Amino acid sequence: MNLSSVAAFVVGAVMVYAGVSKVLAGRAWPISARRLGVPPVVAVAVMTAEIVIGLGVVLGDSWRDGFLLAAGALLVGFTAVLAWHLRSDERPPCACFGGASQRPIGARDIVRNIALLVLVMLAFAS
Repeated sequence: MNLSSVAAFVVGAVMVYAGVSKVLAGRAWPISARRLGVPPVVAVAVMTAEIVIGLGVVLGDSWRDGFLLAAGALLVGFTAVLAWHLRSDERPPCACFGGASQRPIGARDIVRNIALLVLVMLAFAS
């Protein structure tokens, strides 16, 4: 297993974990998402996309690059939402990992997303 495969696996596993955590959070995820300014229908789409994209990155062979591109786009979107809230001094709970993360958003969330974006770029290096 080379570095790009490991990077892809980590990104995919984190995406699946985040999506499944949101599913397991039940109604708590759409409520938290609403506090972030995300409409309920988008909240459902996000958790579904995280699972599908994550599985595609981990399991996808010929489709892996497409799923990695989608993961990168999703991470950029998440980072933009987080940055907007940090800039406005509004700190709702992140809920990035469903009920497992109810602390207010912070710079560490943006750093985590940037680290994941670096892993996406490393995964493309194959």
